[in-house]
Order: sequence, then structure tokens, then C-alpha cells
Amino acid sequence: GQPTSHIDLYQVPVMMPGLDSVQRKSNTGLTLYNGAEFQRSGSRQSEHRTVRRIIMNNPRKEIVATSLLPLILLLSGCGKEPGPGPEIYDTHYAALNRDGELLAEPYASWSCVLDKRTGLVWEAKTDQPGLHDWRNTYSWYAPDEDHGSEAVDYRGTPNGGRCAGSDCDTWAVVQAVNQEGLCGHRDWRMPLRDELASLSDPRKLQTPPTINLQYFPHTQQDEYWSGNDYHFQYDSAWVWSFRYGQDRVDWKKSPKFVRLVRGEATGLTRVKD
Repeated sequence: GQPTSHIDLYQVPVMMPGLDSVQRKSNTGLTLYNGAEFQRSGSRQSEHRTVRRIIMNNPRKEIVATSLLPLILLLSGCGKEPGPGPEIYDTHYAALNRDGELLAEPYASWSCVLDKRTGLVWEAKTDQPGLHDWRNTYSWYAPDEDHGSEAVDYRGTPNGGRCAGSDCDTWAVVQAVNQEGLCGHRDWRMPLRDELASLSDPRKLQTPPTINLQYFPHTQQDEYWSGNDYHFQYDSAWVWSFRYGQDRVDWKKSPKFVRLVRGEATGLTRVKD
């Protein structure tokens, strides 16, 4: 006989910055309308928000949500890359002093954090006014980006945030931290979005920020700039939210937080588009 139902899996791109603010608040993972469709939001993979449509050939269009639960769980597990379990976020960090030396616990303060799993070294923020103040915000700016046409200028916006210790854009804060020689190094840079994602602890979605607060206590429940611009929209770039544990795109002129990084990552899980 003829099948009574089928599944059509497709993706709806969210291309414009700021348009997912309503979706992000819908973390229940299930929305039914016309008795036939549900949408899963809050995913880490967010150049496209995945929408899964279930069309049931039921003349009365009646669907009991609980009967879909096994299917929802099955679909939500698709496409995940293998990697360490969530407990890794408790065990793979080490604190460094201002000279880049390992600190023995317990410690009162530290300047950088080593991720022993990826090999990256992260800037530690402080609660004191100045260059490393966790309240500083920056616009996204990279003066070496393509700007051959006034209509298409990938460089972004200089000095568009509120900060101390440097001009308030991503390029200026990198220059200032390298001039300072934080933790004995002068090769600090903006992190890639995959690198920011490696800090995000998926167990803490209900108690943000989604990060290990023992080593990163001064972290905002908000969005941090990555060094990746968005190639489909010249004046936009990728951010990572430590409130929702996911990435999205926003205008380069928007003031956002920054945490710098140095080193070359190994064993990094790629954030899927």
C-alpha cells in the first residue's frame, strides 16, 4: 500500500544579521503549526537554521506532540562530529602568570589560560579598568581587508566600541596586546569561530555563560567577535554567543566583546555551517 507519512528535510538560510533574535528565544525545540511542522532552534550550526518538516497524511491534521519525540531525538543527533565528551570542559585548562609560566593551584590571579587539548592560549579578562577589562567592547575592523570599492568595503568600522587601553576596534586591541607582550608573547590575534566554539560548554545552556568559570570568571553572557568575516555580506562578521552556545552573523559596526588567542589549534572540532 501507499505510505502514510514522509519526512522532508531541508534548510532555510538566515542571511541577514539580527534576524534570529526571536528564534534564539525558542529553546523548547518544538513548534507545531498546521498540525504538521516543527522547528529546532538554538543549534551551534547557524549560517543556516535547520528546519525539519514532517508532513503527515492525516486528513484531520491532528498530531500528538509526544508521539514525535523519538523522531525529534533521532534527527537532533544527525550530523554531529565525533569528539570528546562534555566532561572535557572540566579538565583541560591551566592558568598562566603574566610571564606565561604555569601556575600551581590554588592561585589568586592569572593573565592567560592554556587549553591543553587544543594547544591554544587565551587572554584572561579582569575586573579592573584598562586594556583587559571584561566590560570593554569593540567594533570589527581589519584594515588589510579588501576595500577596492566604496560600495563593497570589507574592512569594517574603526573605533566603534567603548573601551580603555586602545582604540575600540578589533584591530587596535590586537595591536595593543601585542605591544604589551601579554604572557611573554606578541603573536596575539582574533580567534576563529571554531576556536571560540571550543570554549563553549554545552552543559551550561541553562546557566550561562557557557564556559568554564573557574578559568574564565570574567565572561559576559553575550556575543564575542571572531576573526571571520561573512563573505556573503561585506559589512558583517561571525560572532559566538556565550549565552546561547551558538554562532551567528552581525554587523561589523556593532560593539561586542573580544577575547584574544594565540597559537595554532590541534584537535579542533569544526563548527558546521
